Amino acid sequence: MAGIGWRLERLIDAGFSGAVAAYATGAAVMTLPWVLTTTVLMTLSALIGAGRADLAPAGPLVTTAFAVAMLVSGPIQIVTSRYVADRLYERRWHAIAAPLCRAIATTFMVCAVPAAAVQLLSGLPPRSALWGAALSGAVGAQWTALSVGNGLCAPTLVLGAVAAGAALSFVAAAVLATVAGLGVPGYAFGVLSGQVLTLVILLAGILRALPEDSAEDARLAPAFRDYALLALAGFAFNASLWVDKLVAWTLAGREGGALHAAASTIAWFSVIPCLAWVFVELETTFHRRFRAFFRDLEGGATLAELRRGVARLDGEARRLLHGAVTVQAAVTVFLELAADPWGRWLGLPPDAVPHYRWLLAASAALAIGLPGMILLYYFDLRRDACASALGFLLGVSILSAATSWLGLLPGVGTALGCTMGAVLTWRRVFRGVARVLENSLLGQPLGVDHGRGDTEPAPRVDLAHEHQPRRKRAHAGRARDGRAPEVHAARDGRIAQGQHVATRAEYAGLARHDPSAGHVVERDIDG
Repeated sequence: MAGIGWRLERLIDAGFSGAVAAYATGAAVMTLPWVLTTTVLMTLSALIGAGRADLAPAGPLVTTAFAVAMLVSGPIQIVTSRYVADRLYERRWHAIAAPLCRAIATTFMVCAVPAAAVQLLSGLPPRSALWGAALSGAVGAQWTALSVGNGLCAPTLVLGAVAAGAALSFVAAAVLATVAGLGVPGYAFGVLSGQVLTLVILLAGILRALPEDSAEDARLAPAFRDYALLALAGFAFNASLWVDKLVAWTLAGREGGALHAAASTIAWFSVIPCLAWVFVELETTFHRRFRAFFRDLEGGATLAELRRGVARLDGEARRLLHGAVTVQAAVTVFLELAADPWGRWLGLPPDAVPHYRWLLAASAALAIGLPGMILLYYFDLRRDACASALGFLLGVSILSAATSWLGLLPGVGTALGCTMGAVLTWRRVFRGVARVLENSLLGQPLGVDHGRGDTEPAPRVDLAHEHQPRRKRAHAGRARDGRAPEVHAARDGRIAQGQHVATRAEYAGLARHDPSAGHVVERDIDG
């Protein structure tokens, strides 16, 4: 989300405490859904005490509420954040508030209704299922607000909102469930109150950052049509985080599924340092390179300059991959070596340690693959992003089932599926970066037919992968709709010198001046 990079850099420049706040914000934004779920479940017995049979349903209630919220709200989060990013790019700030509020309200409903149905089917009493549905709706709405708020609000506000909500959730849940004697509904209401507090703080920060006059006629629905593939990618990727547990419960038996789930709960904490680093790097260094390339593209840079911009983007993508691998490998190797004592300290059953080792490898592969998914979103490679997310889901599902059927641990298949998904994702990333210049230029009306004696832009066809706001803005600039006269003069000078890109065929072959075709193309990088 554009807008947070300069705030993160200012925090980092402020010293050690600022850097800690910046990376903590990254951890909150990138890992909040599963970290919050895991933390609530791990602290449940400590907060309410062991041996409370009347509070036993609290665990399934929270698990179901968070799982439904993650699966259902994922597509809404991606489309909403993309819509807001587009409006920020177009500087149409007034078209954000109304669609965002409607999206948050919709998220609450579409999370609450299926959560209530699932909890009733699982045997929870109607009263508990009602509180679980409210918790799922509030959590989904909060995550949607967070996906937008991390770009519009100060990092300290985002971090403070998450911390305040988490603290209130734990304290209120313990007090209401034990001291007040309200049981499972009291525990659910306590957790719910903290999530609502976080949502309220985030909404206050977002609305304060937006202009008071809001365009009530702005609609979010068309964005779901435009970004349907990204929505599917969000659903598939979130589903891949849970599908291995369903496979383990189904094929490895109740005991094997419980060991796998317990080990997975602990293993996912290992991704926090890597994803915090990835968030900061994406929103600072990489975002600067990304914006610089598109500024050059829209400003009429030469082909040689644009190629150098692509090379810098490729270098940043490789640096991001190398950094993610380095950070995650250091954490994973340490935890693999300390798996036995660490598992005992956390209370893992001894039989769960082998599951934990394999799931550490799975979580490492997922942490390395996730920044690749984000880069596919950056470059608007929607089909590739959807294919990568489906690759994670299918790989984890099929390979976890295969290893369980062969008598191996389900975690073996989970690790293999995540590794395969990460490799294929980064392969698509580098292939997409290599094509970014060609795709961008072929999406512009850059043809100049000197034989016709005019400078009418050549007809163009929208490409399926185009980032429409950026392409439309560049289209308007190339079509001479009011840009400064000196910019047009510079453009005409490049045309006169034979430095302007023309047709698709000439670009593909890097052809020189062809009098018979009546076009002039830009000199290649050696010329």
